[in-house]
Amino acid sequence: MNSYSALTLLFGLLFIQACHSPTTKKDDTPIDSVATKDSSSLMSKDSTGLLLSAAADSSKGQIFLVRSYRIWEKEDPTAVLNKDWFDLYEREGKYYLEKVDYEIKDSYDECAQVPSKNVESKRNSLLFLNIKGLKPGAVENMKINHSEIWPKESVEYNFKKQRIVLKGLGDIKSTEVQTDEKGHEKLFHEVAHYKLNATFGGAKEITLFQKDQYDHIFMSTQFVGDIDRDGQLDFIFSNPGNYEEEALLLFLSNGGRPLIFEANEQFDC
Repeated sequence: MNSYSALTLLFGLLFIQACHSPTTKKDDTPIDSVATKDSSSLMSKDSTGLLLSAAADSSKGQIFLVRSYRIWEKEDPTAVLNKDWFDLYEREGKYYLEKVDYEIKDSYDECAQVPSKNVESKRNSLLFLNIKGLKPGAVENMKINHSEIWPKESVEYNFKKQRIVLKGLGDIKSTEVQTDEKGHEKLFHEVAHYKLNATFGGAKEITLFQKDQYDHIFMSTQFVGDIDRDGQLDFIFSNPGNYEEEALLLFLSNGGRPLIFEANEQFDC
């Protein structure tokens, strides 16, 4: 038997073994993911440790930062907005979903030396959402426990008899003491190879997002509550890669079929 035939037979046996091995069985529960960056892939480990990852599908919806946008080569990011979008906003410590109420004003970005457009909401908006199935009205929300989830730290939420644990993983490269706007000192870490994992009610652990490097900034939890009213917690995280970027990531529980959406905008000079 020549070497080519031997290799063919070997690969054939390996393929048959893989097809019949119980360690390659995938979870029957589908996981959908919507993302605008590679850092926000939704992944899960089944009982064999196999990583499952769903493809992005922008048809599921979109989120939008309420801020100023630079207009590059006549590409207008605000053109996607219309009155059918929802506004997630805060009033007197409570959150609500209502149809958007905003103005768009022409401006000029002196730093980048290009035209810009300012999206100005009439409310105290966290973000705009265009996602199927959302309904207007009050949104249940919870007090945020430890906004920043550093590597080796975990945060627990209990909601309607469900226990959700968020766990930070990664490498702390350096640590320093910083003073916030209220004059309080706190530790700040430079972090690389970060992952935020989550466990819902003792089920399998999933990775909500990962980031190779944070440059003088770090993730933070911005909202915890039930946006889609399915009785399960949804999360909004700030997740910029550097201090000249604004980025929000929405994890929507979606009745057990999680969705992830992200929106980001650079404002570097």
